[in-house]
Amino acid sequence: MKILVVSHSCVREVNQQLFIELSRLPGVELELVVPETWDDEYGKGMFRSGRHPEATFPIHFCPTIKPGHITFHAYPKLPMAAFKKFAPDLVYSTQEPWSLSNLQFLMAARSLKAKFVYHTNQNLLKKYPPPFSWFEQLSYKEACASLAYSEEARQVLLTKGLKGPSFVVPYGTNVDQFVPGREEALREKLGLGDSVVVGYIGRFVEEKGVDLIVKALPKLPANTKILLVGTGSEEQALKSLAKELGVAERVVFTGGVPHNEADKYLRCMDIMALPSLTRPHWKEQFGRVLIEALACEVAVVGSDSGEIPNVVRNTGGGLVCKEGSVESLTECLSALVNDPARRLAFAKVGCAVVHSQYTFGAVARQLQGIFAEAL
Repeated sequence: MKILVVSHSCVREVNQQLFIELSRLPGVELELVVPETWDDEYGKGMFRSGRHPEATFPIHFCPTIKPGHITFHAYPKLPMAAFKKFAPDLVYSTQEPWSLSNLQFLMAARSLKAKFVYHTNQNLLKKYPPPFSWFEQLSYKEACASLAYSEEARQVLLTKGLKGPSFVVPYGTNVDQFVPGREEALREKLGLGDSVVVGYIGRFVEEKGVDLIVKALPKLPANTKILLVGTGSEEQALKSLAKELGVAERVVFTGGVPHNEADKYLRCMDIMALPSLTRPHWKEQFGRVLIEALACEVAVVGSDSGEIPNVVRNTGGGLVCKEGSVESLTECLSALVNDPARRLAFAKVGCAVVHSQYTFGAVARQLQGIFAEAL
């Protein structure tokens, strides 16, 4: 089985790990197309793509128009001669079905006489203007299988008229990096000591609901501290809120940390909270930090926004609170802060499910099965 993959997210080497696992499966040959450069969506500027040290397959780093824009980025010149030499059986586009880059690879699949599959994250029912709505419907028609990262996203496809086969294929995580344990030295360095630590890791932006964690703290037992890992536009407001509520000494801000160190900070936590808020143009599409935390045997509390409740309930790794409700979040956090045995039970169950369903290897095997059936 020869698979040509296009993935803008693989500009980050860490995201190439899924395709490393896929390429290692028996009978799979793979080549990857990645933008040569990308404009970081979180304001860190333009950067060049790299190769993961374990990626042994060919990677085509291609110049890109509008790098950083999900809908408009495109490749002015694709290496079609190399693609024809590879002669893929299937083209797998991890791009949204209405996007220009997805259209390019749909047309490339036609030219290469290969089957076509795309993968979508969009879990909001949005109406796109022509020609993007035309591109979207063409993707539905041409794909031999349509993949979604969540059941909500799959339902959007069906509502918009998809008739062909569709499957939920979730994100995976690296269980060689995210492993159980407790970072005692780092806890001491951060001033966490023997406290019960409720943590958050990610962007400090309004829709992530981080302020709700701070607002819950005064109602949690005195031995509870909050660990906030990340940066963002709401950071100063969060610090001011903690001071206003009289809990500033119980809230630890670390600043941003690289992804290859995220596991260490997760292992400083007893509970990881993700109280995301649905907004008109956004709701949580998956919440990868949930499976990363569970892989570290850290129980989770998440809101009922987007895919979060499905991930929490499917893994059995924690509790779901009502989004936007400080009271509901406080109730869930209190239940786990006050019951170490219960949060350990959630953590162990969740970790086992992550190892069976959400590793890069498990997701790669799911993809291989879908592709084999399509061919």
